[in-house]
Amino acid sequence: MAKKRKTNKFTTDVVSSAVVSNYGDVVRTGTEVLANLTSLNVIGVSPALDIALGGGFREGSCIVMTGDPKSGKTTTALHFAAKCQAIGKKVIYINTEGRLAVQNFEGIKGLEADKILVVESTDDAILSAEDFLNIIEYYINNDPECLIIIDSTSNMVPRDELEGEVRTGVRNALPRLLSMFFKRIGGSITKNKTILLCVTHNIANTSGSRFAPMKMADCGNMLQYQAGTNMVITHRGRWQVPAASGPHVGQIANWNIKTSNAGGTPNSTAESWIRYGIGVDETQEIIQIACEFRLIKTAGAWYTIQCAIDEKEDPIIAKLLKSNEVSEKEEDIERFFKFQGVNNLCEFLTENPEVSEFIYLKVKELF
Repeated sequence: MAKKRKTNKFTTDVVSSAVVSNYGDVVRTGTEVLANLTSLNVIGVSPALDIALGGGFREGSCIVMTGDPKSGKTTTALHFAAKCQAIGKKVIYINTEGRLAVQNFEGIKGLEADKILVVESTDDAILSAEDFLNIIEYYINNDPECLIIIDSTSNMVPRDELEGEVRTGVRNALPRLLSMFFKRIGGSITKNKTILLCVTHNIANTSGSRFAPMKMADCGNMLQYQAGTNMVITHRGRWQVPAASGPHVGQIANWNIKTSNAGGTPNSTAESWIRYGIGVDETQEIIQIACEFRLIKTAGAWYTIQCAIDEKEDPIIAKLLKSNEVSEKEEDIERFFKFQGVNNLCEFLTENPEVSEFIYLKVKELF
């Protein structure tokens, strides 16, 4: 049976018609390209990051997270994995470092360990960089719309280095290998709506220029060029409750979003609150953002959810007030939404996630 040929849509454009006839459907109008791009969903990461990123991570793109060890890269990547699992996406975790710990799985709220596929070296099979990259390419081409996390690209070892002798003076082949790989799979990622999240480390900048930054991303520049979203994390400090004197409950991290293909402004910043045993604490992020924009008013140790008081007739707020038998008097409504200490406010929002979502929607309206 003869193979059915596609109809050539460029009937009046002789040159484009000839190109399509010789190379296939490789010429499209800008409207068609735009329709394909707008069909790619944007998946949220966390409230603070979503604002800086322009909504989250876009399907069909490569994301690069760069930072120092223990700054929160893996926690944020697995937090996003839980978000993807919640909407039915398959998650493949490429564990090149071999350092996954119990808390990486059990310490991320909503992450289902039995539904995440981990690719890593074993006693019987030591995987080289080429092996890892071939496996990743196979998933991209044969399992559309999945999330692939590489943690980390810095720890991949090319076959020649893995099988050769340990010696100095060997030029690192990994940047060239990654350059070839990303040039090869760039189109397939978009076509198959894959999200490729690459975690990499900072290394010392040895360029010798006093004007160059002290640190730079490992694995060469191709990762940065290929990335639709390029973000750098730095450790800001310990998170103690109460502040400065209480127990160490987590850490605070600063993000610099250099580029984002979801619509975020270049060089935007975000502050992540990472709580041990939970991962990224979205409730705490919402509180911090809402306080900044006066949706939650502060006076000393007191916090008042002002946006809920101002819109007490909103169906979500009205239902909550009715279920808690709060009268329609202004002072009673204000008393209900007023809390002493951020911990009490955080507890209230955790027990009433609809209020937390209400505040976050008000934040997003500002952007």
